[in-house]
Amino acid sequence: MPIRKQLAASFRQKCRHQDFWLHCLLLGLLVIALWPLTVWFAQTAYDQSRVLHALAVLCLASVLIVRFGGIEVNNPLEMNPSARRALLAAYGFLIISSLGKYLGLPEWIGLVIVPAYCCALAAGVRFVFGEGTQRLTRTVATTLLIFLFLSIYMEPMDWPLRSLAGQWSSHILDLLGQSSELGVAREGSAPPMLLLLVNEHSFHVASECNGFGVILTSLLLSLLLAIHRGSSIPSTSLYVLAGAIIGFAFNVIRIVIIVLLAPTLMEHYHLMHEIVGGITYWSSLVIIWVLLKGPTRSEEI
Repeated sequence: MPIRKQLAASFRQKCRHQDFWLHCLLLGLLVIALWPLTVWFAQTAYDQSRVLHALAVLCLASVLIVRFGGIEVNNPLEMNPSARRALLAAYGFLIISSLGKYLGLPEWIGLVIVPAYCCALAAGVRFVFGEGTQRLTRTVATTLLIFLFLSIYMEPMDWPLRSLAGQWSSHILDLLGQSSELGVAREGSAPPMLLLLVNEHSFHVASECNGFGVILTSLLLSLLLAIHRGSSIPSTSLYVLAGAIIGFAFNVIRIVIIVLLAPTLMEHYHLMHEIVGGITYWSSLVIIWVLLKGPTRSEEI
């Protein structure tokens, strides 16, 4: 039976019971309490295209896992044990976050609202689709948790990542017989600019060149696949490390290709920039999906 028909049949059966509406109320209150975090996250994704792209990739990967991962809907629209545990955890984290604000506790206490958000998401999915989604929600919620924390601390990683990308790009260009030099330019009170000088052509290594987007997406995709496969902590750590390295490497490759093509395609620089960026971005993700054996056929799971 199609999922929508299962949900409709379950709703007609359970909407007559008071417990069903009580559970809906508890989930609805969580949505209201966590709405400010949802608004912040939506605004961050809108302002930062790399965050939006990472979120889109995670959604696509989740769809593939649902499609090929053998997810079964059983006894939907019920507060099953796993949904109840996630619901209680969400309220617990939310209470701790609120108490920390009113009692003047350290600011980091307020960050427990992030796991509250992820637990609420897991509780809602398990309530709607049943306990058969436990593995999926654990995978997506854990990955989303890491994603939100990395999004919060994205700004401090900007300059270190830019510097590393510039240095490695310079080394590779030197190996390819190009004359390159990396330097910092300052103009008054403006923020410093990282410049890559290649064959007397100057390139600004801007925030968009720090590779945070592709590194973040590669890292999270590796984490999602590792959790979905039930890997051990050492194996998961290796997967995540491999994802971060692949993402960083492809960002450096992107910079090198753009620098080499720029002198001959300067009139179409922005178009070339986007094309090269898109090819390297998706190439890194496809390689990670293949290397970590992401599901592509139902019989693989």
